[in-house]
Amino acid sequence: MQATLAIKDLSATEELDARAMRAVRGGTVFLPVLPVFSAVKVDSTFNASQLVGQTQNVVNMNGNNAAFVDGIRSHVDSTQNGTNNIYR
Repeated sequence: MQATLAIKDLSATEELDARAMRAVRGGTVFLPVLPVFSAVKVDSTFNASQLVGQTQNVVNMNGNNAAFVDGIRSHVDSTQNGTNNIYR
């Protein structure tokens, strides 16, 4: 779909290619003036519901079901950290 723009109130007309259209700058935006209220009450209540659930299962079966085995070593280092922060 191709859109076209027609400006009819110019004294000179010129066909612009895509590169020339990208270089077009300027214009004015008129925004309506909104009334200012000096007694506006702002509610800054902030409610946050937080839930952190963690589960960790560590199983080490080194040498399991091995009879008459010597020198089996096993070392397990298990760490779990959790944080829950809300920054306002």
